[in-house]
Amino acid sequence: MSPAKHAALLGLLSLLAAVAGAAAAGQFEEPPSYSPASALGQAWKGSNYTVISPVSSDGMLRHYTMRTRWGEFEATGDQLMAARVKELNALHALDETNAPKSFGQAAAKAGLGPVIFAGSLIAHPVDTTQNTMAGIGQLFGGIGSGLNNMGKSRDDAVASLSGEAKQKRLLATGLGVDPYSDFKPLADRLDELAGAAAVGNLAVSGAFMAVPGAAGVVVSNTSTAGRLNGMVSDYSSAQLMDINRDKLARLGVDGATANSLFANPNYTPVDVTAMVDALASIGAVRDLPATVGRAAAADSRATAYFVRRRMELTAAWRRGHGPIAAFAGTDSVRFPLAETADGAIVGVYPIDILSWTPETARTLDAMTAEARRSGTASRTLVITGTATPLAKSRLAALGWTVQERAKF
Repeated sequence: MSPAKHAALLGLLSLLAAVAGAAAAGQFEEPPSYSPASALGQAWKGSNYTVISPVSSDGMLRHYTMRTRWGEFEATGDQLMAARVKELNALHALDETNAPKSFGQAAAKAGLGPVIFAGSLIAHPVDTTQNTMAGIGQLFGGIGSGLNNMGKSRDDAVASLSGEAKQKRLLATGLGVDPYSDFKPLADRLDELAGAAAVGNLAVSGAFMAVPGAAGVVVSNTSTAGRLNGMVSDYSSAQLMDINRDKLARLGVDGATANSLFANPNYTPVDVTAMVDALASIGAVRDLPATVGRAAAADSRATAYFVRRRMELTAAWRRGHGPIAAFAGTDSVRFPLAETADGAIVGVYPIDILSWTPETARTLDAMTAEARRSGTASRTLVITGTATPLAKSRLAALGWTVQERAKF
């Protein structure tokens, strides 16, 4: 081959490679980015935080970075970000009230502190149980649960005996935040105030009556908020474990699988209680134990919160649309899909912005393969956010109907 022909052939091959690469690239898209205001509205900035621009996304969830006086913090997904905003607002509310000063004065006057407080509880239960636990029976029930769940409880043993753990739960639920929050600035403040309240025998219920915006609920779904909020404030984490273990057993989940879920530090006791309540409302459907086992493998806080909300949303969908017969596709924490009594497949997910990336394509291909095993052509993807035009066209080609901005 002459040098001229060789050069021409190389040029043609390069052109074909470029065209093929462009075609392959056109199958996918770059996930969009957002300004903080467009992603969060007015919540992009508060009295003690600012969300840094831009807000990126990964094909399913948005990624937030918050600048605060305690440092910078990240949150993955709109749902977890909403929880963080609530926690930051709770911190601001605590700064705006004189409760910290009142608690400190009460603690100073107490003198001997936790020993006197615990002794007062036993000697004068009528006077003090309203500030600590729901009666002496609850106290000893809590001790029993603590022994049954040795090494697993999120409540410190000394804090439980002094009443501090109970005060912390009352403080947190009064502010509508998780008493076991992994957000350290809030966790530290709750510990500080709960300790002062317990030592000083100060009723926390009155301390926050004047706190702006303090009222709220810890759990997300309004249909179950009242009951679960009461459970979180009334029961220790060890007691919640016992309650949740019993509920899971009735659903066919063995103790080892339940304990693996409880032991996963990426979930708080509130997360687990909300998930178990959601599963109980769905019922003992096929493949539920495998679903719980896969949930127990969540390897990050973001994944765990995504799984929690997915279960809550699936239960909410079931209440509005009818029974679920089984879970399908339990090989991934982003599953399960729900299979209805007539064989239709529904996936309910807290997805912020679905864009067509290689990872999204792999996930949806797996979901489609699982859906086809049911033998029905009816498959629906229900998401709390939106999907890009490309994602919707690809989903339609795979036989999926997409329902955006789902509200439950």
